[in-house]
Amino acid sequence: MNKKDLAELKKHFLPADDLMVIKRVYSTFIDSEKTLRCESIRSFAEIPEEEMSVLYTTFAKVLKGTLGKALVEYEFPNEVYEEDQPQNLLWQMLEKGVDDEEQTAKFVAHVKEKMEYTLPYALFIAQCTYNVFEKNKFGEKNKYDSRDFNFLIGAVCPVESRVDGLIYDEEENNIIRKTHFDRVVADAPTDGFLFPTFTGRGPDVNHVMYFAKKAKDPNVSIIEDVLGCHFTLSADEEKETFRAILDKACGEELNLNVIASVNEKIADYAKTFATEPEPPVVSDIFVRDVLLDSGVTQEKAEAAQKLYQENTEGNYFIASNLTDSKTTLTSNGVTVSISGDATDKIMAKEIDGKRYLMISLEDPEVKVNGYQLNFGKPAEPQAAAE
Repeated sequence: MNKKDLAELKKHFLPADDLMVIKRVYSTFIDSEKTLRCESIRSFAEIPEEEMSVLYTTFAKVLKGTLGKALVEYEFPNEVYEEDQPQNLLWQMLEKGVDDEEQTAKFVAHVKEKMEYTLPYALFIAQCTYNVFEKNKFGEKNKYDSRDFNFLIGAVCPVESRVDGLIYDEEENNIIRKTHFDRVVADAPTDGFLFPTFTGRGPDVNHVMYFAKKAKDPNVSIIEDVLGCHFTLSADEEKETFRAILDKACGEELNLNVIASVNEKIADYAKTFATEPEPPVVSDIFVRDVLLDSGVTQEKAEAAQKLYQENTEGNYFIASNLTDSKTTLTSNGVTVSISGDATDKIMAKEIDGKRYLMISLEDPEVKVNGYQLNFGKPAEPQAAAE
């Protein structure tokens, strides 16, 4: 599933869109003891309009985010298609529909048992159909040639207990203390999934899309235990791994100029291919060549290439995950942030055995905390008047 496919699905996932239909919605509340407290299966058309709007918002948020970050596509291992395994459970629920109580109950029991979650949560699963029209080579729709893309979209929403303190009680006509608490279901899911993926404008039942509200902190138990897939590194983990590889391989050659150059070259590469359907990835050869172009010796560049191969095993990191918009230097309570086009104004020097950061200040206007910085000599203290 690429950016173009995802954008098409997002575009039509709207209440007023006549090509996208949510047919039925399953919902349940599961408490912190993993007890299923309630559940329902409803035709979406029969849901009250106000509630329908909230559910649309909830499901739409599962499709938001950037591929490779908040949204990550996973391939099912072969064994999870076996009976009562994750892929098979999803496939059977898709084929029979969420209104098949026995089949849906199997999947929900699987989620309840396998998923690790710190709060009580509501689980929503929507059975949807998108009417896909064939297109000609000019991208024009053929209104006489279409097919249905049937899919499931799931959303995991935290449920929090909320006490609002004092309230106005109309019956008592008084301000009194609230004596009960509400269990509020968030409309912003922390996790979600799409099955099957919409790949090449059609279904791919061998892949599933996982959504994490916090891309830096995905719920690995959903990916591995609920969906049965092999977890891959998050965007931040890719960046940290890449940094560790360069640190280990390049050692003392990884100076300020090299770091800035590598960041700039990978960022340029990511920007150049940003409009491509698939997010551009960084190959091992690219890593070697970027390091060589940045001034690293052949030996160190090839060592980095080898380490990168070993750590990725061919699942190369996404280019945009490896770059920073600014170069940031930190040391012992001092932090200096430098925009990408100003790195040539910074030098790291060692003078008389001490290390210094030298900043070329060509612009006469230099401010500190908003104050104009004066480079003149400080005024001599005046003697106290007798």
